[in-house]
Amino acid sequence: MTLLRAVLQKLTTKTLTGSEAQHAAPLAAAHEGCATLQQLQASRQILEVVPAGQHRSYQSMIIAIDVERNLLWMDDLFPEQNFLETGDEITVRHHRNGEVLAFTTPIIAWGSRFGASGIAVVLPENVRYQPRRMSPRCDLSNHTPITAKIRLMGQDACYGTVKDLSGAGLCVLVPGNLLNQLHRDTAVPLCEVHLSKELHIYCRARVRAFRLCREPYRATRISLEFVDLQPRRQQQLQAFVDRLTPGCIADSRAA
Repeated sequence: MTLLRAVLQKLTTKTLTGSEAQHAAPLAAAHEGCATLQQLQASRQILEVVPAGQHRSYQSMIIAIDVERNLLWMDDLFPEQNFLETGDEITVRHHRNGEVLAFTTPIIAWGSRFGASGIAVVLPENVRYQPRRMSPRCDLSNHTPITAKIRLMGQDACYGTVKDLSGAGLCVLVPGNLLNQLHRDTAVPLCEVHLSKELHIYCRARVRAFRLCREPYRATRISLEFVDLQPRRQQQLQAFVDRLTPGCIADSRAA
């Protein structure tokens, strides 16, 4: 911890430029949302870290919070990476009971330059949890069947029927028992759905929930969140959902 304090002291003398300087604006006496980060630090919660422009996610933890110097010190990313540089931005997320905490911040320094581990980033402002699902889902149970093709990590591609859909993800019913292949928050390398001639969804996804169903046949119901859907395609998808009849809106809490 003494070494960490020395590193933080050195960082305060560093001159920031560009986007780093914009993020490192002077703070008020108290940093709103800092208590939430302190709770994550105290409980040693694993955080998801996604570098800007990348699809792969990493894991890290909060090591120290310095409100006075506007710095957040995080553990080295896992798995190890060697492409990030000072000034690059990362997005940090933590999921809790259907809510998500997320913020984007630039990297200020690497601990390795000072004989320490971890990375220093700008301390974010107004950090708080928000409902994970910001858009309603549309129940497609009575709609013309729509087929989704998904590929779970380390498995062959499989097909299922889309049960509900939103601008952020979908729920698919796949024949058979896939419970031993599923884990919450794991990546799905492929999620492909043809909704119309003009609208083709092709992206990665993340498992949010799953359960075994026995009616109308033995199948696994999997809720997926789109990970790297292009903004233009996401807008088209949301427009597609909005065009469906209002009566098809589903309970967003359903798995």
